[in-house]
Amino acid sequence: MSLPPESPYAPLEITADALRAALEAAATWLELQAASVNALNVFPVPDGDTGTNMSMTMRAAAEAAAVEPSSEAHAVARAAARGALMGARGNSGVILSQLVRGFAEAVAGHRSLGVRELADGLEGAAQAGYRAVGTPVEGTILTVARRAGEEARAAAGVEGLDVVQFWERVLRVADRAVVETTSQLPVLQSAGVVDAGAQGYRLVLEAFSKTARGEGIEGDGTAAPVASQALVAAQHVEEGGLGFCTEFLVQQAAADEETIRAFMASIGDSVIVVGDDDLRRVHVHTLRPGQALDWAIERGTVSRIKIENMQLQHEAGKATAPGSAGLSSIGVVAVSPGPGFRALFTSMGAAAIVGGGQTMNPSVQDILTAISSVGYQELVVLPNNRNILLAAQQAAEQTPRTVRVVPTRSLPSGIAALLAFNYQEDLDDNVRLMEEAAGRAASIEVTVAERDSEANGLRIKQGQALGLLDDEIVAVAETLMDAALGALARAEPDAREIVTIYWGSGTTREQARELCEAIQAAYGHLETEAVEGGQPHYPFIISVE
Repeated sequence: MSLPPESPYAPLEITADALRAALEAAATWLELQAASVNALNVFPVPDGDTGTNMSMTMRAAAEAAAVEPSSEAHAVARAAARGALMGARGNSGVILSQLVRGFAEAVAGHRSLGVRELADGLEGAAQAGYRAVGTPVEGTILTVARRAGEEARAAAGVEGLDVVQFWERVLRVADRAVVETTSQLPVLQSAGVVDAGAQGYRLVLEAFSKTARGEGIEGDGTAAPVASQALVAAQHVEEGGLGFCTEFLVQQAAADEETIRAFMASIGDSVIVVGDDDLRRVHVHTLRPGQALDWAIERGTVSRIKIENMQLQHEAGKATAPGSAGLSSIGVVAVSPGPGFRALFTSMGAAAIVGGGQTMNPSVQDILTAISSVGYQELVVLPNNRNILLAAQQAAEQTPRTVRVVPTRSLPSGIAALLAFNYQEDLDDNVRLMEEAAGRAASIEVTVAERDSEANGLRIKQGQALGLLDDEIVAVAETLMDAALGALARAEPDAREIVTIYWGSGTTREQARELCEAIQAAYGHLETEAVEGGQPHYPFIISVE
């Protein structure tokens, strides 16, 4: 089988350039197909962001591979794994990052990749994916990764098989594995769709196959000049107080690690310099971020600049924090959507807020930046969404600080956890108190069905109001109020005392008050309160305690 002249592939091996091209193709292919992958979501609420999360994660991997100057494939794979981890968003993105990481670890030391090395990589990817998930479920991205790895191993044993033929065999099995996910999970069978994450990974394999055949995948070619904009902002930002948490990458620096560290230490503190001669990540707390950037720009190519004003964040956290006369040595980082919830978490003492939530999951890097932006060596992270939990855990592992993740799966559970925070206790005791409090709070979310579906024996029509209790659809109604009351009836209201209604987009303060009155009429012993949350997608989020 002959290849087009422009293909970076050799018939029997993948070079570093070929791997870069394949990663770029995978990122572009996922971006172009993100909407169709999102549409496979079978849950009829605004949570269909698997395609978006996977595409953003793969884009981070491709960008990291593109700036890796090595001419060896294993170094490019290692750079892609690092980029994927730092750019991972949502559970699907974190799992994809682990697949990339497993591939890179399995091909370590190889200058180019033949079919045997590719088979090692795909098997390693599957193994890493299964290790990353506490309770693996078949009929998901993991199944496709495993089946692809198994077929890759079988293909590698065929005499004379070239790269193009190898990918064709692997993709053929991946195609079947994706189709079979429909029958492996009842929820997929009921909806008549395949698993979204499985399809996303199939697209990655398809992009590798397309690249092997010399087929191009065209994107729009747009890219934002982030570095130059951030540099201008850094050099004109106001100084003072605790200064600025400044982070950036410097490629091929004309200075070694110790020289970079020494200069950064001369203008600030909390200095971290990691990486190798080709690419280093720099972190420093300084009053003059422009100095750090100017010095680095004179000695290399600077990118991925992030600057946070620590003084503003510190003051926001301490202004109304309980026990402010003797603040705890422990900081809290909370993920929150909507201005109301952000203000609430800040007023309760959160040291930093990471923007995000349903349909817009923050990346590992976003969470890590928030952790680095505050002056605490011990921190608690509240993800406040089940789809952000893995990213928060990955961020906690990437910092030299002591970080614990309290697995809050909703905004009400996050608020309950933060209310339980005790400024006089140590980190372990606080984590225990916060986990117990989060577990006691029931969370109700009220939204509108985006598609026809069926869940928990309930037939759902597009446009109907849905009431979810702790992520499970328990009520379907024609009005938001009826859906909220239906869900509340399933939350053991007779054993509860307080109901707090957070109203967001799609509703008004008056409607929230009407819901309060309806709850009091039905359950006279419950105390009710309406608070502006400002959250998107969910007109009402309700805490029941």
